[in-house]
Amino acid sequence: MKHLPLLLLLIVFAACQSTGKAGRSDSTALDTNADTATSVTYSGTLPCADCSGIVTELTLQKGPDHHFSLKETYQGKNQTFPSEGTYKIVHGSPSDPAATVIQLNPDKDKNLQRYYQQVDDNELKLLDSDQKTIQSGNNYTLKKVL
Repeated sequence: MKHLPLLLLLIVFAACQSTGKAGRSDSTALDTNADTATSVTYSGTLPCADCSGIVTELTLQKGPDHHFSLKETYQGKNQTFPSEGTYKIVHGSPSDPAATVIQLNPDKDKNLQRYYQQVDDNELKLLDSDQKTIQSGNNYTLKKVL
């Protein structure tokens, strides 16, 4: 139920696109408080198997190109891995048909793809490679940087 307003917004967007009327780009599903910003950034520290955490910063560019940049810094190892590419918005997941999921690198090898589910306007949650919630007591969320 909490995703119903977002779902309705996306349906209206699809209707406007199919009739050629101006509408909000699909990337605005990431930020329902539409403003003049051209990107939205999320950050947080994700769990790491052999370090104290992975400081993660994900920036999603709004607009037709759907470009992202991702920077992952492994704490205690002084290793940073930047990456960039394109993303797409997937509606529905195996565990939640109403979910909004951001798929990084949709046109690349499955090993390079990542999935983040939009929890609300200010939070994304990392999903596993099957787009399912990671069953763990660890925190897999990124918060919107304001």
